[in-house]
Amino acid sequence: MTALMGIDTRLKLARLYLVTDARAATGDLAPFASAALAGGVDMIQLADADLDTRAELDALATLRTAAQQHQALLATFGNPDIAGEFAADVLHLPDDGSDAKKARRSLHQFAVVGRSCRDADDIARALADEAVDYLVVNADITAIEYTAQLAPPADPESKPWFAAGGITLDYLDVVLEAGARRVMVSRALSRAKDPQQAAAAFRAKLQEVWHDPAMEAVTMSAFKSGPLVGDAEAFPYPPKPRDDGLSIG
Repeated sequence: MTALMGIDTRLKLARLYLVTDARAATGDLAPFASAALAGGVDMIQLADADLDTRAELDALATLRTAAQQHQALLATFGNPDIAGEFAADVLHLPDDGSDAKKARRSLHQFAVVGRSCRDADDIARALADEAVDYLVVNADITAIEYTAQLAPPADPESKPWFAAGGITLDYLDVVLEAGARRVMVSRALSRAKDPQQAAAAFRAKLQEVWHDPAMEAVTMSAFKSGPLVGDAEAFPYPPKPRDDGLSIG
């Protein structure tokens, strides 16, 4: 039995979070995802408003295959019904006022829920919401500093949160200086000539701040939050069979 990390452990240790569309224009979703994950992406999320339900499930299945090879987390976006159909481990909700507790009813018992936050009120509500496991906040200095004050990244009891919004490798230094220790990116990898190399460059800078002694308690806490487990526990719920007979994972 291969030793793997559980969902909670992987979330707490996650540093680099990638959002991608289905890459219909280039037709290279699988190799792109594999390259980004090999470079150091910990979480990958599909967000593509142009997909119908079947196309979204098919794209998610492609990403799941790549993610499991790297013990990375795969997030569905916005729709609890699709997350439930896919037996998703992660559902990320937009800042639309949707009820995270209600959304959880569509998920398996070990799944985690994230929430996008635009402003201080969003951040405070998401941190106080027991149904929300992690946050994604705007990558402006004020929002980052505010979130870091309420949820210090070096505090093992803080909810994980990611800074997001046009983060480039150069701007990453600014984001880290403001207090972020996790980031969500999109174009910085999706438009890169070499996604693996681009991801590795982000990963290297993130590793530097995670090697700070202040972050060691977070790493230790992450491993204490769940033991190393086998395949069935790390990936507890295979996708449900499709009504049309097509497996989705």
